[in-house]
Amino acid sequence: MQRNLNFDRRSEDEEVKDAGLTLDFDEIAKKKGMSNEEKNIAKWYGIYNSRQTGNHMMRVVVPGGVISSSQARKIAEVSDTYGQGIINITTRQAIQFHWLKVEGLADVIRELNKENISTKHGCGDVTRNIAACPFAENCRYAQFNVRSLAQKTAKYLSDLNELDNLPRKFKITFSGCSAGCAQPFINCVGTIAVRNKDGKEGFQVVIGGGMGWKPFVAQNLYSFVPKEKIVSLCHAIGLLFRDHGDRFNRAKARLKFVVHHYGMDKCRSIIEENLQKLNVPTMDFSTDDTIIRKTEVPKRPLTDPDVDSRNSFASVILLLPKGTLTHQQFGKIAELSEIYGDQKVYTNNKQNILLQGVEKSRVPTLKKELAAINIETEGAYEIRDITVCVGTTYCPKAVSKTQDLHDSLQKLVRNEKYNNIAKQVLINITGCPNSCSPYRIADIGFRGMRIREEMGSVEGYEIVLGGSQTDFGKKLGDFKSSDCPEMVTRLLDYFAAEKKPQEDFTDYINRKGIEYFKEKIYGYSI
Repeated sequence: MQRNLNFDRRSEDEEVKDAGLTLDFDEIAKKKGMSNEEKNIAKWYGIYNSRQTGNHMMRVVVPGGVISSSQARKIAEVSDTYGQGIINITTRQAIQFHWLKVEGLADVIRELNKENISTKHGCGDVTRNIAACPFAENCRYAQFNVRSLAQKTAKYLSDLNELDNLPRKFKITFSGCSAGCAQPFINCVGTIAVRNKDGKEGFQVVIGGGMGWKPFVAQNLYSFVPKEKIVSLCHAIGLLFRDHGDRFNRAKARLKFVVHHYGMDKCRSIIEENLQKLNVPTMDFSTDDTIIRKTEVPKRPLTDPDVDSRNSFASVILLLPKGTLTHQQFGKIAELSEIYGDQKVYTNNKQNILLQGVEKSRVPTLKKELAAINIETEGAYEIRDITVCVGTTYCPKAVSKTQDLHDSLQKLVRNEKYNNIAKQVLINITGCPNSCSPYRIADIGFRGMRIREEMGSVEGYEIVLGGSQTDFGKKLGDFKSSDCPEMVTRLLDYFAAEKKPQEDFTDYINRKGIEYFKEKIYGYSI
């Protein structure tokens, strides 16, 4: 049975949006505060209230995950002047400032605009920052470079006034191969570079993925779409979401629920009607995956030290614990990208930074320069590369101190006894069901919660094991925050002792089954 979605009932948020999406931050600065309605619309400018009263977060969009060195230098300058010198990299390759005061918001926007840096659509019910594979230009497994198409799609959709008011956020990613390093299956739209049997470049397109309180794996919309039509297809999918998303219950106002309720056939039909109105023919679109060339790709290609396909050049990953760095570090990174790299700074969905186009002979010297500013360059995409949301450090929705758990786990995962399994385990930590750090797709995932006790409640985490984009982690149990490091120690010890050759942690969990681990864990007093 297909549900009929209509807008007979609309939420208060929709009424606020209908009143207009424009704010004057100079006027807001004069009155030194925002009304609730203005706070809602401020999201369209990339601005959220922070957990600390009187402070704001601002999100810089980084289309495709790349900025110029001059843009990086400006971001460092703005952080120093307005944001207490702190910069955060997000899990969608964007950049965030914290500690901003309402009186300075207009000035921050003006300063960023001097270097063509935008916060437009950093938040709000719009197309969010469009992410891409971190090694898009040079990954040895990529079918072709997807970054330019990610950037083209971002500009096109951002400039479309007709997509400025969606039911909720709309997330798109571009992956260069079937490994899906840009996480296509947990996004509203995931595009995966493929070639058909004639060698033509295009995309497999999946839609309807998402995390949050009700997770969905994206489903196949098309097995092949010519790459020159991918921008128009994303536009048509956005129109599907705009016209059929739930505008009453924001908890269900995501594209994933439209796909779930309508089914793929109906969604595809509506999308094709939209494409027809856009004068985009679809006779060369296909749902037949047998026309696609199959290529062998490792399960975890980014752990391959030779993932960069260029003979004379290398990429250096900068490991940023908690995705945080200072304005001095960011400014120095901009300088180093000019001295050693291609004058660009790249972000990835592990909250790290990459410098690319580095001559291999100069890599050791670059790493020494980075070490001098306390930035590690070893361990990316490994056990110590823990992805974590800001938690209660800044976010009003979080219920746990994710940053504290991160620090506790860092101490144990760096133990030498885990060196042999370092490349086989990834850990994600999120502070609430919104899953800004997608805990369900990690080998070991943590989701912040409150655990009831006889007298009130204490901070804790749901722990899930063996997750991937297409098969979410299985729940081990709910544990107090203080018990989580011990649980991780036990799990890693079991894995180190019992793993088979070439087996990663998720393979191990699937082979043994979650009940095996529940029995082992709950055999102890916790």
